[in-house]
Amino acid sequence: MSEPCLEVVIFKVKDSEKARVARRAAQDTVKHYDGFISWTAYESCEEKNLFADIVLWKDLTTAKDAANKVMKDPAFVAIMAEIDGLISMSHYTADRVVEANAAAA
Repeated sequence: MSEPCLEVVIFKVKDSEKARVARRAAQDTVKHYDGFISWTAYESCEEKNLFADIVLWKDLTTAKDAANKVMKDPAFVAIMAEIDGLISMSHYTADRVVEANAAAA
């Protein structure tokens, strides 16, 4: 049985406003990819042009297949043009999940 795969991408952008719009368009496209589960887009609280994407895939194979597809998909041209540097891109599987007590949250 395959495990869900978490993809974490941290990158700098040239223009945060343009990148935000382009990233949302890319999200609207990737939600139709095989194995896609979710994509949460973050922006740094301290550094204006630093973004982080947390994408959950069905498994590592679909994550890697999607990465290859993204490079050829016209829907990703605008966001790729706004990227000013890749800080990190990695794939992870869960070791353990700890959730807050309902009363504490």
